[in-house]
Amino acid sequence: MLTVGPGWTFLLDSASFAASAALLALVRVRHVPIPRRSLRADLAEGWSEVRSRDWYWTSLIAHGVWNGTSAVLLTLGPALAVERLGGEGVWIATVQVGAAGLVAGALLAARVRPRRPVLVANAGLAALALPLALFAVAAPAPLLVAAYGLALTGLGVLTPTWETVVQLTIPPQALARVTSYDWLLSLAAAPLGYALAPWAASIWGPSVPLWTAAVLVGAACLGTAAVPGVRRLTMPEAAPDAATASPQPQAG
Repeated sequence: MLTVGPGWTFLLDSASFAASAALLALVRVRHVPIPRRSLRADLAEGWSEVRSRDWYWTSLIAHGVWNGTSAVLLTLGPALAVERLGGEGVWIATVQVGAAGLVAGALLAARVRPRRPVLVANAGLAALALPLALFAVAAPAPLLVAAYGLALTGLGVLTPTWETVVQLTIPPQALARVTSYDWLLSLAAAPLGYALAPWAASIWGPSVPLWTAAVLVGAACLGTAAVPGVRRLTMPEAAPDAATASPQPQAG
């Protein structure tokens, strides 16, 4: 965007969505008839599955806090980069290194299989506190860029690890209902972060919301270690016929 302008950036982004849609259209799955049920019954069943697993719902709270505090950084970071840290190039470098960290984290998750995956992955998310704190004190740009790359590496580790654990742990017939709560609760805080960050910054200055976000994300993500289910959950084993089973349709 810095070199070609926002128009070409949006065009490239839309092309990536079109490519994704084309690839999804090529996927063939076995049709599984689904009995008719009321929306209320589906919601109740999904919530019952969520509530019965303390590792799941407490992690959703932590993930929601991560998304909300990430929104604080994404809202205030660009302005601080331009006003205090050297200009647009600093922010461009930050998000580009973050994208590289996201890919590196996903590759790392494919090779490293921790015994307690949710515990380790949630702890990695707490790394977002570092760039939030560094932006709050207007630290040198190289530190900010590296810290954000580390934080997004944690997210890259979490995403495939979390999805694998959920797929292997939640009963297939309840998976779509459970993951709908995942998307709802995990992402609900992001709009709050986008809305509250500039409001708080206009009253107390940007350091206050950034420090607050740093404390919240660190406490929420590391705090899941106090949950018995998070500490005890080990990586489930895939079913013996998982490699040959037909893919099941699912939402979320």
